[in-house]
Amino acid sequence: MRKLKNIILKEGDNLILEEGIKSFTVESLASKLSMSKKTIYQYFPTKEVLLKKIITFKLKSMSKKFDNVFKSEPNDPVVQFIKVRDLHIKFSSKSDSSRLIFLKTRYPDVWGIIEKYISERIETFTNIFLLAQKKGYLKDTIDPTIAAKLFENILSTCARPEFVLKNDFSLKDIIFHLEEILGFGFFKKNALKELQKYKNKKF
Repeated sequence: MRKLKNIILKEGDNLILEEGIKSFTVESLASKLSMSKKTIYQYFPTKEVLLKKIITFKLKSMSKKFDNVFKSEPNDPVVQFIKVRDLHIKFSSKSDSSRLIFLKTRYPDVWGIIEKYISERIETFTNIFLLAQKKGYLKDTIDPTIAAKLFENILSTCARPEFVLKNDFSLKDIIFHLEEILGFGFFKKNALKELQKYKNKKF
């Protein structure tokens, strides 16, 4: 049963990425999976419940990828920062602002799940900045907890679909520029040298 539910959620996520939230229907998902709508409704009684579960499924998948950054780079806050930034860009490049506005307007409860997830990401940057402080990479005048809250709130505000559409920017470009302009202002010169080493090795 769990396996079938995950198949429905994964294919639902793929279908939303392909067609958009506005065009997404239980009928189209059932057709894609070659199963009846009745089967889907056995697990998800309404379309809104299904959407909530798909979004939650997607966000859990994203969280695992963020967690893997800390497992693979447990002692390097600069590389952590870059990899988290790259994941933000990767996920945002798959998002369409007009579709996000439709989701926010038509399904506010579903959008609430996304906003809650964004607010919880503050902990990610708090951990990075605390480690940077411990390593002597964070500027002495900066409080890691305050910096993380400010940074994540600026990032989430500028990444809102209304802001993106109003300024005709891509979400990918906004995240890249914010983290380039603001993010590296937190670090000392020795951290930036480590960053350059990582970039040289990467490219």
